[in-house]
Amino acid sequence: MIHKSAVIDAAARLAEDVRVGPNVVIEDDVVVGAGAVLHAGTVLHAGSRVGAGCRLGPYAVLGGEPMDTNFKGERSFAVLEDDVELREFATIHRATGEAAETRVGAGTLVMCYAHVSHNVRVGREVVLTTNVQLGGHCEVGNYAFLGSGAMLHQFCRVGHYAMYGAGSASNQDILPFATARGNPARHLRLNKVGLKRCGITSERYSLIERSIRALRRKDENLLEELAGQSEDVKGLLEFIEKSKRGICKFV
Repeated sequence: MIHKSAVIDAAARLAEDVRVGPNVVIEDDVVVGAGAVLHAGTVLHAGSRVGAGCRLGPYAVLGGEPMDTNFKGERSFAVLEDDVELREFATIHRATGEAAETRVGAGTLVMCYAHVSHNVRVGREVVLTTNVQLGGHCEVGNYAFLGSGAMLHQFCRVGHYAMYGAGSASNQDILPFATARGNPARHLRLNKVGLKRCGITSERYSLIERSIRALRRKDENLLEELAGQSEDVKGLLEFIEKSKRGICKFV
């Protein structure tokens, strides 16, 4: 299960059934869960935490030091929850701040050459496609989809169930349930395909759709009314209220 060319620090903790390919490097203070697969050339730096069933590489790098001038060498973490797939040459850095963490949620797919910076929080079953770049302290909600080459400025957010288009760049937040693209990114419409793929239909879908239309028209009274009928719409308004960098405009 462990290739003879792999280099594994004696302090690393691996479950018994972990598969380790050729030229894998595992430093100290690393934990790897049951059923994980580390393909050729993958590097796990100190502070890496790999959940059960994860698949990494070939040549993925987890837990590298943050590219942040505030980092002073403190102990911090890069955490992959269960069943995360980290493809070729993808990189995820650990956090700045004592005991802080960068975290990627269960079932997420991080495609080749994508980069997840320090202190980022990525939700469950997210797709980060090829060459996506997330700046430090970004947040990506559950079930979001980020297209190839999309870039997100530090401290920005992509809401859950959002579709953020290929080649886009944003220095503001992307709304939950919506589609956005461009440079600078602008909201387009409801993420109809994404919602239906996640089983959001009927009355629940209708209320979300009406809320996106109300946002476009800046109809605050209707939004408050819809929030009283839908937890999804209530969460959408809370997302807006908590924004620090502002919300991307509609086209």
